Amino acid sequence: MMTVNEFIADYIRRWEGGLSLHREDAGNYASGKAGVGPLIGSKHGVTPGALAAYRGVAATSITAKEMADLTMDEAVAIGRKHYYDGPRFNLLPWNRVTASIVDFGWGAGPVQAIKLLQRLVGVADDGKLGPNTARAYATWLEARQAEDWAAVRLAFYDLIIKRTPANAKFRNGWRNRTDYFKPGGEWWAGFAA
Repeated sequence: MMTVNEFIADYIRRWEGGLSLHREDAGNYASGKAGVGPLIGSKHGVTPGALAAYRGVAATSITAKEMADLTMDEAVAIGRKHYYDGPRFNLLPWNRVTASIVDFGWGAGPVQAIKLLQRLVGVADDGKLGPNTARAYATWLEARQAEDWAAVRLAFYDLIIKRTPANAKFRNGWRNRTDYFKPGGEWWAGFAA
């Protein structure tokens, strides 16, 4: 079975790529707002804010060169610390659906991923993953979890597009990424190998 770190490295390579300097992406600015402050970029899906939090410095201190020099090893360490261990996804059984939830948390933020999961399993959606959420999650069958989680994830993206129609240009990528984690695909079979 794919380990957590292997999974994080895999989704970074598959979905995030290298250095991004997209001017319309708020994640490429230390301010977290598109066009506000200098364009720092993001690399391996790591934003200036995420890199700063991992290094324990102010986001405004991160330079474009530091971002360009970010290694895959550090990106995986950031993913592990801030998007798996920190939000306590390690309380959930490690399986394909948990992996997809972690991936969603990488893009939308761990609190948002936890809240969507909590709504899906029928517990209070406080954004904190604790024993109640873990117990409710453990009662599902994995394939059903995957289908249900994919539906919630797609609905979230549709809401983003409804609120900001300019984001419709990302719809196909978001759908492809969500579909990738559903049962029956190459990744589903390869994860448990």
